[in-house]
Amino acid sequence: MVATAQQVSQVMGGEDTIGQVVTNWFDWLIIVNNGLPVQALRMVQGHLQFSNRDMSKLLSVSESTYQRRLKTPDVLLKGDEAEKTIGLSEVVAKGLNVFEDEDDFRIWLNSSLSALGGQTPRSLLHSTLGRQQVLDLLVRIEHGLYS
Repeated sequence: MVATAQQVSQVMGGEDTIGQVVTNWFDWLIIVNNGLPVQALRMVQGHLQFSNRDMSKLLSVSESTYQRRLKTPDVLLKGDEAEKTIGLSEVVAKGLNVFEDEDDFRIWLNSSLSALGGQTPRSLLHSTLGRQQVLDLLVRIEHGLYS
């Protein structure tokens, strides 16, 4: 993991949103099984400034299903949806750490990058492999291995 469990938690609003303190990645495993409050996903969406349509595509659900979940505060995301939310939060946490500015990070997310075969980081966030490529690139930027 390139971001700490606590950094990922903070992207989602921390204990106030998640409902428990997250100190390590094993805590996240429990949360995935028990359910992650939909409000945590809403926090991630706010950082990314993605539309509901964009977020529904990232979660592989219909836009109407996504909107229904947002309107029901008691909904818990489990399994794949919770894991994808955590993965997106990890990208956000690392991006904010590297760029130190949310606007700069968002600009980078929407930029076509040769290191990603001309694709934008945003276009890769829908899959685990794509998110890993984005995280790897952020680590390389952080260490001055890509400009």
